[in-house]
Amino acid sequence: MNFNWRLILFIFLFLEFSSLMYADSLNSIEKEVKNYLASRSPKGYDSDDYKINKIFTVEPKYQADSYSNSSVGYSRISSNYKIPSHISVSRVISTQVVTSTAGGRVHKMYRVKWGDTLNKIARKFNISLSRLKRLNRLKSNMIKSGQVLKINTYMKSRKSGKSRKITKLKVFTMPVINGHITSRYGYRRDPFNHSKKKFHSGLDLSAPVGTPIIASSDGVVEFTGRNGGYGNTVIIRHKKGYKTVYAHCSSTIVEEGQQVTMGRVIGTVGRTGTATGAHLHFEVIRNGKFVDPQKALRQVEITVEKELPKTNTEKS
Repeated sequence: MNFNWRLILFIFLFLEFSSLMYADSLNSIEKEVKNYLASRSPKGYDSDDYKINKIFTVEPKYQADSYSNSSVGYSRISSNYKIPSHISVSRVISTQVVTSTAGGRVHKMYRVKWGDTLNKIARKFNISLSRLKRLNRLKSNMIKSGQVLKINTYMKSRKSGKSRKITKLKVFTMPVINGHITSRYGYRRDPFNHSKKKFHSGLDLSAPVGTPIIASSDGVVEFTGRNGGYGNTVIIRHKKGYKTVYAHCSSTIVEEGQQVTMGRVIGTVGRTGTATGAHLHFEVIRNGKFVDPQKALRQVEITVEKELPKTNTEKS
């Protein structure tokens, strides 16, 4: 009986000691695992915040280069521009003042007298012999008394001439200041399918996202809003049947029906719609047909301003 009691006590003590030793080893292993994982993460292995941030955080290398490989040449950075309402653009290309001499050509008839020669008549009226012969359809220098000749000579006036101011003006201006041309008007390789060529109806101007876009010429806003693959778009109607289109804007800040002048800020550069990078797609349309924007940008309007002759009004 005594033997059985001792045996039972021994077994109980052995099991108790074993359980304590096993629990300590497990706790030690678990502690080492947690410490290792904590050293590999900034917020600890057991942090719920860390798990959530890990799921939704994008690696820095993808943030720095978020555009596709087909966006070569387009801007990949954002602009720090503060958007103004208007950017000053000079329409004047050149100015010239032309002063005309008073007087002009006078047509008259002359009857040949005895002793006249064609050379004498030409010198008398300050006209070249060849011109005198052409005016009268003469094949030789032979003339006779009483013959009537046409005379076309230049008569000066004592009055001073008037000056005119001739100014050459831009019809359209570049809609993005310092924008970089990445694609021109005409057929080009499709940026989304390099094995095909596709007609490009405008001019692409690369610039950082947020760069101001200005009205290329005076006109009235005809459309502003989302426009399919063009993304956020502004369309302006101009005189002489012209329209300009500004596509892929990140934002637009004009309204339909609003009158705008050259230089008025209408939006900012973006990559909305179907675009491989940040840029402005700029189109020029006349009477429903596309026009090469670069040709439109070279158009010149000439104005002539008449001025009165200068007079000396100072008292002696």
